[in-house]
Amino acid sequence: MKKKKDHILVVDDETAQLEALEEVLEADDRVIHTALTGEQAKKLMERIDIDLLIADLMLPGDLDGLDLLELAQKDDSSTAVILITGHGSVDTAIEAMKKGAHDYLTKPVDIRRLRAVAEKAIEVAHMAHRQRELEEAIRGETGFMGIVGESPAIRKVFDRIRAVAPIDSTVLVTGESGTGKELVADAIHKLSKRAQNPLVKVNCSAIPESLMESELFGHEKGAFTGAVDSRPGKFEQSSGGTIVLDEIGDVPLRLQPKLLRVLENSTVERLGGRGSKQLDLRVISSTNRDLDEAVMKGEFRQDLLYRLRVVTIDLPPLRERKEDIPLLIDFFLSRLAVRFDREFEGLSESAMKIFMDYDWPGNVRELKHALEQMAIFSPEPVLSNVPETILAERKSHTGDLVGVPIRDLERRAIMETLRKVGGDKKRAAELLGIGLRTLYRKLEEYGEK
Repeated sequence: MKKKKDHILVVDDETAQLEALEEVLEADDRVIHTALTGEQAKKLMERIDIDLLIADLMLPGDLDGLDLLELAQKDDSSTAVILITGHGSVDTAIEAMKKGAHDYLTKPVDIRRLRAVAEKAIEVAHMAHRQRELEEAIRGETGFMGIVGESPAIRKVFDRIRAVAPIDSTVLVTGESGTGKELVADAIHKLSKRAQNPLVKVNCSAIPESLMESELFGHEKGAFTGAVDSRPGKFEQSSGGTIVLDEIGDVPLRLQPKLLRVLENSTVERLGGRGSKQLDLRVISSTNRDLDEAVMKGEFRQDLLYRLRVVTIDLPPLRERKEDIPLLIDFFLSRLAVRFDREFEGLSESAMKIFMDYDWPGNVRELKHALEQMAIFSPEPVLSNVPETILAERKSHTGDLVGVPIRDLERRAIMETLRKVGGDKKRAAELLGIGLRTLYRKLEEYGEK
């Protein structure tokens, strides 16, 4: 993302005026191109990426300033356009602004106003260009529907999204916190036949248990103290579209039978209601919990789990797709460049090594926040100021193990693995090469639950 020189094209059929404008606009970070006719300007625009076009409204030949404005707006260009006009054509210039011109100047041109308007127009062009780069990154080969990566692990996720999106199957999205489960749900909805209908998101962990039944299923007037009118729940609001139940593992056990009935029959009965209402539902749920473990502990119904995971999409943690880290860095720095109106060239060699070696327990979310922190406090376009939290975490993994009792090493390995997988005991046991029951026994010995 090195800063490039701005290319400005000035078009005027008067040689003296053209030379005067060129002299006023000249600067070290700019390349000035000139043309005497619209046809000459068109040829330059076809081979050069112009940031700012300054053109006389009235030009000889077949192409005038309005024609050049139209050419500048083709192919999703980010070129800013300023038109120069005589007093008799001001109305035409104003109309041109309605069609997308940045501004207009009247003859004789005020030099100070020209400089100010040109500076502002270039800023606008830069912002538009960065936004276009960001959109291309989202749509490009290194990403899919806002999910960035090209590793085999993440491409498998892309394939499953494409396969399940057109079908109204119930989907369970699993993965550690910060892996992008919400993006997967968004992608499924956007690629489905329901894309033009509501996408309703419910964070089950954020709703108090006393309010969850009303929030999900709705209530009738007088159903409880404070129910002064009838209100549809989230399921009714999503009918015809998609409902996303985030952190589904936090739904209280007492409400799970009612949730199961909704999933099985696509009907909902409001709290305090006397009948059920037929709905048109597409349900996507997500969790960072091990729901099989929750079933074993009696905290989650097995029949509900079967109904939720007709199709499962498991998002890999960032430590299992480290080849995507450079792509994610480029993607997030592009977005930060737009937000902060700054240029970022990337990470220093030492910072990149730390990023590649680090295990990212907070996954993509942690990476994003680390880059934002670095961008805020770094005065340089090359970021090297790795957050202290990451440096401290990295240092703690390089301690001297000489003389450490085997039991302590075992405990450290188990607890660190659990932390890395977000408390997923089944996954931790697999990584450690031990049985799930053995893991539970070890945790009891350590006084951990």
